[in-house]
Amino acid sequence: MNPDSEYKSELWLQRMEKIYEDYSAEAWEYERRRKPTDGLLGMKGGPADDPSHDRFAKALGDCLAEFAAAAPDSASVRAVLERLYAPPDKGAVTQSAYWMLIAVQGLQTGLIDSLAGEDARALCERYAGDYPRWQRLPVQKKIFAALKAKAK
Repeated sequence: MNPDSEYKSELWLQRMEKIYEDYSAEAWEYERRRKPTDGLLGMKGGPADDPSHDRFAKALGDCLAEFAAAAPDSASVRAVLERLYAPPDKGAVTQSAYWMLIAVQGLQTGLIDSLAGEDARALCERYAGDYPRWQRLPVQKKIFAALKAKAK
């Protein structure tokens, strides 16, 4: 990674981290305010109705789209995807936020095409270790397959 691309990827990572932090704070605030009966028996007001999920997905999607439009090099893409694909810490986020952090991994599978083979291999190995085959959700299976194909 050249110093210029390292600097640029660091800026994108900082921007992503702010989006993640804001989302986590909103999700915890929602959990703190909600009543124990909210969302019970399928009624409105449950964690799935929290609008912070949609705001987070949009903000992160917009950030990743801008990143992709900047035509980043493979090392920068790898750094951003490593953050995007990092396993959520179950103790640090609400349960509903945990599943959203998994779901947003599929926002920019097109970035995988920008990876060099060695970066794709490293990401593929890490992804396989972080998300065992039998635990992968459909979006994660697509991501793994794309990483594996690019790594060849």
